[in-house]
Amino acid sequence: MKKRPNILYIFADQMRGDCLGVVNEQVQTPCLDRLASEGVTFTRCISNSPLCVPARAALMNGQLPRQSGVWSNRSGAHEEGPSHVRNIRDEGYRTAVIGKTHLWRHGAAGQVGLHVAAMEDRLKAWGFDDCLEINDPIETGWMDCHYTDHLAREGLLDAHRTFIMDWVREAYRGNDPTPWNQSPAPVPEGEDIDAWVGREAVRWLGQHDHSNPFYLQVQFTGPHDPYDGPEAYRDRYDANTIDPGITEIPSGGSPIVRARLAGSQAIIGASTEQRQQWRVNYYANITLIDSWIGRILDQLSADNQLDNTWIIFTSDHGEMLGDHGLWSKANFYNQSVHVPCIMRPARGHLAQEQGWQSRALVQQIDVPVTITDIAGASPLKNVEGRSLMPFAGYDSVDQVAHKGHECVLSELFGQSTLITDEYKLTVRVDDHKPAQLFDCANDPDELRDDLLSEHATLADSLTESYLRPLADAINQDQLSDYRRYVRDTGQIN
Repeated sequence: MKKRPNILYIFADQMRGDCLGVVNEQVQTPCLDRLASEGVTFTRCISNSPLCVPARAALMNGQLPRQSGVWSNRSGAHEEGPSHVRNIRDEGYRTAVIGKTHLWRHGAAGQVGLHVAAMEDRLKAWGFDDCLEINDPIETGWMDCHYTDHLAREGLLDAHRTFIMDWVREAYRGNDPTPWNQSPAPVPEGEDIDAWVGREAVRWLGQHDHSNPFYLQVQFTGPHDPYDGPEAYRDRYDANTIDPGITEIPSGGSPIVRARLAGSQAIIGASTEQRQQWRVNYYANITLIDSWIGRILDQLSADNQLDNTWIIFTSDHGEMLGDHGLWSKANFYNQSVHVPCIMRPARGHLAQEQGWQSRALVQQIDVPVTITDIAGASPLKNVEGRSLMPFAGYDSVDQVAHKGHECVLSELFGQSTLITDEYKLTVRVDDHKPAQLFDCANDPDELRDDLLSEHATLADSLTESYLRPLADAINQDQLSDYRRYVRDTGQIN
């Protein structure tokens, strides 16, 4: 009987789709580039929600926010609902997760002093046999997890929490951050939160009984802010050579964009040098993660498991990095919704001798469908995702190798954005009132945001073709609950 393949799903947090070395030579990712050279890199992968909890819910259950009702970080995904992890576990795989899952709002679980391990039963319900979860890096400033336990044992916790809370006061309470001034995390080399995640992943692999196949999720917390890439990795970059990005500020924009711009005055006024340094801080964290991915691959090789392991790498959403005057995510600009996606098959499953890049339009919810396909597990039901596994059998010169979805959706805060090869349209999800339209084919940097006044008929046509057929999928109770929350609090979050 042929041995079933292992599946390794590596996940970065808030990593832009243009931050792989194979598509952007300014970013140093040699280990991810190695995976790309042995697999398929999807250069047009879209996050189904540019915010942590709704994006991560979609990656677990394969559902769009309109189906799951997870419109923001204030609500959580339902662990008793569909789960690709549970389906894979039921197929006989040993399932494990190490790192930040953020399938619910950690802060909603309790107040200062609560340990995130108290929520482990919820991860078990999702289908994980082994769980080693940590918080969002920001929430380690006041909540306990396995990483803060480690820092406490090493005598580093007080310095870490002072550092994090200084950033929280600047970025979230003052809401006008200066990320180019951010110093590296105040811990020795090798004690960074992502080094901890990588080290624990290596340890788990080394202890796994390889007589049974595994499905391991390794969920790094970077390069999510506070943009604290280690000095040793910052030193690998010359800030003067870094592209500072898009400096034009939107004149109109959707309500989400206008709200985000209001808290970005320092970023709007940032100099070229400041924007370059910010990117160095961000890229350094990516290179740190990449180095730990290399060590994970080394462990697989030492265990003679690398050839029999499918590896998928992606992120939950992107990061604005000052483009269009914005920071973080939570909008529908390309920098926020475009994510990296590499599928490296087990040996013998790639039709070509070398890896290649696909221009197919794909989306995050294709990933859980792909993973159940690889495992031979029961497929998720009532999902819009498609397996990417067939791409391993294509030749890069074949037309089908670059043909994906006709349209994908990214949804957040009660708004839905449809993306096709040519256009990007944002509307209110319940009444389809248009908010923003871009001509992606002729305006790839999304600088003209006033097209609605000229192309109302086009917006109506796109809505009729792609959104109305999915109207029945909307979880009306959850949408109404979210609308009530916004109305009662005045907050869009």
